[in-house]
Amino acid sequence: MVSIYTAVAALLLGIGLSAARADTNADAFVAHQAATQTFEADLRQVFHWSFPRKHVESLGHISYQAPGFLAIVLTNPASELVLVCGDDLYIQRDKKALAKYKLEVHNGKPTQNVQFLLSFFQNGCTNFAGLFDATMTRSNDAETVMLRPKHYAQMLPLRSVENVIAWPSFDVRSMRIGLIWDSYITYEFSNPRRNQPLAASVFEVPKR
Repeated sequence: MVSIYTAVAALLLGIGLSAARADTNADAFVAHQAATQTFEADLRQVFHWSFPRKHVESLGHISYQAPGFLAIVLTNPASELVLVCGDDLYIQRDKKALAKYKLEVHNGKPTQNVQFLLSFFQNGCTNFAGLFDATMTRSNDAETVMLRPKHYAQMLPLRSVENVIAWPSFDVRSMRIGLIWDSYITYEFSNPRRNQPLAASVFEVPKR
């Protein structure tokens, strides 16, 4: 099973790669991300796993504060928390015990997938872009980005990611993540808010 932060990280990395196709777009994209002090949006997640069969729709929220705070919260139907505070990662699923991990980089690859997502907000994820190939199509007000791992075995069960983002704001609209055995995860992002004050309680570590 691919967690929410793995999926969102793959989407946002794809956006960074598509922007890098042209120097002007890449510079504008990186500057936009570097100027992002806070970001939040509502999430709708659909998880479909073919074997064993499972289909779940969930609602949640994502929040970021520069330079190193990130919170992803699912609240319906089951709770899940992914929280980054500097080099510390906390994960809690469905009222289970809170787990703590350290964020590190070994041989150019992050030890936790959530580092892709954090890097997206910090610098457009340019430091990890070499792990994926991306193709792009564009309409009047949006771009569709297809993201595929350069080495599939390293990214299993991920097979592909199809993203729709607003242009030229870079706001995420939706994504579909293809997984092995025709499984998938889809996300819809709504009500994005950038550089607005966030409550300090958003990034508080739950008591263990």
